[in-house]
Amino acid sequence: MPARSNEPPFWGLFGFGGMVIAFAFPALLICMIIAGFGDGHTTFHFTEAMSHWWGAGAIFLIIFGAAFHGVHRIYHSFHDLKIHTGRVHHIILYGTAFCITTAALTAISIYYFKSFQ
Repeated sequence: MPARSNEPPFWGLFGFGGMVIAFAFPALLICMIIAGFGDGHTTFHFTEAMSHWWGAGAIFLIIFGAAFHGVHRIYHSFHDLKIHTGRVHHIILYGTAFCITTAALTAISIYYFKSFQ
């Protein structure tokens, strides 16, 4: 019986992050470029999107996906460079992605709940 691997969840996060980077980043950049050319009263504001649950959730998912996608790409780039990776590298890299995600969730939730006051 083959040993179980913990790789499928990480490859799933890598795929999700790649899809987010391919589809959400260009759309977000276009919205921000269009907002930069407006007068400020009739255009999209990044902070207005964060005051709604769907906007805060979308921004969190973009940060979450991009963080884990980047970390997984770095982790497997070590193999391409013939750098042996062990459990410590795994914990450090994915711990960094977890810390980025936790910081983003904290900042977004603080801003989201302040918008109700």
